[in-house]
Amino acid sequence: MSNAGEGFTWALGGGIVRQAAARTLAAPGGGEMPELPELEVYAENLRPRVAGKIVVSVETHHGGVLRRIAPEAFAVRVKGCRIKEIVRRGKTLGFVLDSGDRIDVHLMLQGEMCCAMPGPVQQPPEPCLTLVFQDGARLIFSDPHYNVLNPREPKMWIGVNEKERVGLDPLGSTFTSEALATLCRAHKLLPLKALLTDQKLIGGLGNAYVDEILWTAGVRPRRVVSLMAPAEIEAVKEAIDRVLAEALSRTRQGLRGKIRGEIREHFQVHRRAGKPCPRCGTRIAEEYFRERATHWCPTC
Repeated sequence: MSNAGEGFTWALGGGIVRQAAARTLAAPGGGEMPELPELEVYAENLRPRVAGKIVVSVETHHGGVLRRIAPEAFAVRVKGCRIKEIVRRGKTLGFVLDSGDRIDVHLMLQGEMCCAMPGPVQQPPEPCLTLVFQDGARLIFSDPHYNVLNPREPKMWIGVNEKERVGLDPLGSTFTSEALATLCRAHKLLPLKALLTDQKLIGGLGNAYVDEILWTAGVRPRRVVSLMAPAEIEAVKEAIDRVLAEALSRTRQGLRGKIRGEIREHFQVHRRAGKPCPRCGTRIAEEYFRERATHWCPTC
C-alpha cells in the first residue's frame, strides 16, 4: 500500500515504513517549541519568584528581541512597575504589571528564562534582556539563536500588550466537544493536525503534543475535519484532556520549580519513528507535515 503526501511517498508493507527519498524530518534548528504543559508550569513556577517584585531597570543585550518597541521605550514602560501576575496565553507568557501593561514573552524554539538571586550573576549563553528587581534579583531571558551564526533561526521575542489572536484554551471551560465540532465545521477542509496546531483556533497545542493526542484518539493526522464523525470529534476532545492532564502532572513533578526544560520521556509516538507502536506493535511512521516532523501509527 502506498500513501502519497506533500513531496514524499511512503511504502507501507509488513508493518515497516520506508521513506522513498531521504529527507531530514527534524524541526528546523533541531529544537522544539515549549507547548501548553511546559508553559503552564513555567508560569506556576515563576509566580513565587517574581510576582510582587518591582522592576527598577532593564538591561537590553539584543535589541532585536523586542517586538514593535524600542529598547528605550520598553524600559520607560516597565521601570517602576510591579509584576502582579504571570499568565499563559496560548504559547505566550504574560507578565501583568500594576500599570495595566503586560510584558509578553514567546520563547520560540530555544528561548529560556533564568531567575538569579541578589549577588554576582553568571550570565547564561546569549542573554537577550534582563529585568532587574528592587531586591537585586534578576529575570534573564536568553536565546542562543541571537548569535550571528544563526541569523535566520526563529528567535524568542518580547513585547508589550501584543494583540495576537489566540484561539480557545484547551484548559478553559469554553473548550468543549461542541466547540471543537464548531471549529471543524468552520474549517472543514483542514487536516485535523493543522486545525489543532493553528494558534488562532486553539491556543497552546503544538507539533509534539498533537502527535500524542491523535495517537491516543486513534485518528490520523491528515484526516480532513469535515469527514470526521461526532464520535471521532469526541475521541479527540477526550484525548486532549487526557494527554494534557498527564503532561501537566509529569511536568510539575519533573521540573520541581524550574522554569525551563521539558519532560517528554513518556511520549508514545512523537520522535519514536521506527519503534513499535505501544498499542499494536506496528513501527511508528514519520512524515514531514507543514515543516514539522509528524509521527503516527499506520495501523491503529
